[in-house]
Amino acid sequence: MKGLIASVYIGIQVESNWTKKPLYLLYLFASPIASIFTVIIIYGMLGGNLKSDLFYFALFGSLFYYFLADTFFNTAFSVIDDREHYRVLKYIIVSKTKYFTYTLGRGVGKAILTLISITMNLLWIIPVLKIHISFQLFPLIAGLSVGFVGALGLALAFSGYYLLSIRSETSLMDVLFGGLFLISGAMFSPTILPGFLKTLATYFPLTSTIEMLRFAFFGKHLSQFLAGTPFSQFFGLFLMTNLISFVVGFVLFELALKSAIKKGYLDITTAF
Repeated sequence: MKGLIASVYIGIQVESNWTKKPLYLLYLFASPIASIFTVIIIYGMLGGNLKSDLFYFALFGSLFYYFLADTFFNTAFSVIDDREHYRVLKYIIVSKTKYFTYTLGRGVGKAILTLISITMNLLWIIPVLKIHISFQLFPLIAGLSVGFVGALGLALAFSGYYLLSIRSETSLMDVLFGGLFLISGAMFSPTILPGFLKTLATYFPLTSTIEMLRFAFFGKHLSQFLAGTPFSQFFGLFLMTNLISFVVGFVLFELALKSAIKKGYLDITTAF
């Protein structure tokens, strides 16, 4: 627990050490506003209806994608950050704290910061746009906790990839951020996707997690995606996809870590 708490603290410090804490809180508030206003303009003003389920679907979907994807990408990127920027990856791995525990702590630290950002924005979005919500606590807790586990699984898989990569390849994350945004059901329902992509989206862990978090605020599905599906079946899909994501990611991460240690990749730098 000491190692985990220290890793969470380090994660928060690494994210926020470029400025004073009050200014960083302002940054957390402003960070998702670009996507929020994009949704308002496209679905609300151009679509002509700020009260439609379609608008709420995209607005809340983009916010919760921000929570999951930001946690996933920043946790995976910590491998490059620690190896290339701070050059401490080798020392972290040989310390008493297991590297998985450290990676978990970095993910939790980033998740806490992102949740603060989302909460600050929901506190003005809901009253200003006069959004009628039907809040449910259990889907919210399940969505945040289990969804984090699924996002962590994706982060572990890509952490393993970066452990075995001797190139920084930061552009990979930029491509994935947009690609996963497309199939995660953040902005539009996966039902409009062609066959293969629709199936992929349905069983992609971020998709059911975002839908669960929407369900927590509205008590219903806001699109045809999973509409009419009993909650127990919906919850089973959500739980299964996220747990599989974590197990697969954890196995790949451990295999990659052993291989990286054996190959001597822990202190390789690429002048990044």
